[in-house]
Amino acid sequence: MPYDGLDTWGPTWGPALATLGAILCLAWLPDKPATGGARWARVAAACLTAGLTFRYVIWRVQAVPEARSFLQYTWVVAFLSVEMLNALNGLLNLLFMSRTLDRSSEADAKMHSPLHTAPTDVLIATYNEPRDVLERTIIGAMDIDHPDLRVWVLDDGARDWVRDLAEALGTFYIRRVKGKHAKAGNVNNGLRQLLTVGRPPEFILLLDADFIASRQILRRTLGFFEAEDVGIVQTPQHFFNPDPVQINLACSNIWPDEQRFFFNVMLPCMDAWGAAFCCGTSAVLRVEALQDIGGMATETVTEDMLTSFKMEEFGWRTIFLNERLSLGLAPEGLGEYVTQRSRWCLGAVQQLHTRWSWFGRGRLRTITRLACLSGSLYWIVSFLFRLMMLAGPAVYWWTGTSVIVATNADILYWLVPAVLSSILFMSVYSRNLIIPVMSDITQLVSAVAVIGNVATGLFRPRGQSFKVTPKGVSRDHIVLQWGLIWPFLIIAAATLSGLAINVSASSSLVGGSGYGVNVFWSLFNVVLVSLVCLACIELPRRRTDERFLSNEPGVVIWPNEAVTECVVRDISSGGARLSAPAGADPANLWDTVHAVGHLSLDEGRLKVPFHLLRCQENELIVQFDTTLQVRRALIGRLFGGDYARELERVTMHRVLGMLVNRLLR
Repeated sequence: MPYDGLDTWGPTWGPALATLGAILCLAWLPDKPATGGARWARVAAACLTAGLTFRYVIWRVQAVPEARSFLQYTWVVAFLSVEMLNALNGLLNLLFMSRTLDRSSEADAKMHSPLHTAPTDVLIATYNEPRDVLERTIIGAMDIDHPDLRVWVLDDGARDWVRDLAEALGTFYIRRVKGKHAKAGNVNNGLRQLLTVGRPPEFILLLDADFIASRQILRRTLGFFEAEDVGIVQTPQHFFNPDPVQINLACSNIWPDEQRFFFNVMLPCMDAWGAAFCCGTSAVLRVEALQDIGGMATETVTEDMLTSFKMEEFGWRTIFLNERLSLGLAPEGLGEYVTQRSRWCLGAVQQLHTRWSWFGRGRLRTITRLACLSGSLYWIVSFLFRLMMLAGPAVYWWTGTSVIVATNADILYWLVPAVLSSILFMSVYSRNLIIPVMSDITQLVSAVAVIGNVATGLFRPRGQSFKVTPKGVSRDHIVLQWGLIWPFLIIAAATLSGLAINVSASSSLVGGSGYGVNVFWSLFNVVLVSLVCLACIELPRRRTDERFLSNEPGVVIWPNEAVTECVVRDISSGGARLSAPAGADPANLWDTVHAVGHLSLDEGRLKVPFHLLRCQENELIVQFDTTLQVRRALIGRLFGGDYARELERVTMHRVLGMLVNRLLR
């Protein structure tokens, strides 16, 4: 029966306050770094959050308003259906996040594995990347610490300059012309050919053309293959540049890139359940396992995840090592950002039509099927639900159609505990990588494009082209992404105008059930839409090479052999910012009469020529003038594992404060 009052259910605020206390008590229990908290406390927090979600769902399906027309009925049912599917996806996330696994100690124990000398090939799949992007990746691959290594450049664009670059850097080169299945087809073609040349590899390291591997990547991963059923060891994708949302909201020093939650939190949890999967680049694969399944999967545009599922049918498993062992180039513009996520979405939905889906005939474990279902539900309902949440108040103001029958007291009693527990659980166990508002922004930016790809994947899954994310894009001016902004402007205008019309006492909605809730909901949505629009205004990028913070000692050698000690504040493959040591007088140190010099690093083992761009206060800004040999050494040093763009700690109040500041600027 529908719920008809709160009198017999205790104080309205009781469940919310009890939820807050319970989650915080569980979060404050003694922490174990390997698990992100006491194991049983994590399970208890997940169960509590799931229970409160079930509690809300049971009430929610009884709180459906009566519809006066077919259109109203359609909207109410559609909203409820998507909300329930979104709740199911949330419950699946709670299931996976109730456990986690850190394999670093296992990697330490296998540092002297005999497999560290096994023949291994690096495959760099390239299609349309510019020279400087591809050159970094090749140089990094050549610098990997391994005694029996071959590096192959797999060119899917038939470009002569790529062949010449591979030859100049000492790598093997394979060209493919007008091949099928995009990256997967390119890798499969390369694998067939390299197996006929010289000694065959036991393992291959897959790298996208914009990912530079750490020197230690094989020393940290090959030992895991001592377990004879391990087919893939996946490592996380880290980036040396901020993504477009970080740049446009000016929050790259406060908020990490969007992928951090997936790689730092979600994949270790899925690995604990035996449900980790390949994510393409920075993965080491056993050649025998690849041969068993006939090469990389080609049935969807996201070949990586499906490759893991196909391997499972042959008894191979995928594991995840959560260590930063490569650095890649994040999408540099919103167009590229949306293109990348649209492809991931299309692949996840296409997988529903294969035998390796939740409903498919493939020989998969139940937990693997749940992983597939979770991945598909994320793309199908999460983005759509967020857009429907934005549109909800506007529909209410203009049509009088509410999505729920509830008083303010009902909302506090039933909805708030479920939402509060979910926010606290995700915040605590993701280490603030999932927090309100900011996570909404990152999804809404690409929501319209994602929903279009969901429809394509559901109803026309075959024959879709593989859209490569453009890399090496430069922008020197502000760009307004009107194609992304206009849907949100329409929603905001409809919400505000509808609210303005219905504030009058003569409105039939005033005083009705849900009026106050929709006022608050409308104002919150307008703020959220404003932030999404700000995220869609692309700011110019002033540097072509991303710089790493350093603060390491260095020495400047001038043409007259004068030597000046300095501190390297930040450095890139193109230049550096140098400062005088603490307490020194820069006027007596900088020999700025000379416009050129050498920066000596690593106690003289690396000397990089430069010319002076400018001198400001106690700092020198220099641009490097490198030969191929020096550039190769510099790239190996920067991207080989010693530098990173990582936020050690994310705090909710700083992120929310940044958003307020961005709105008011």
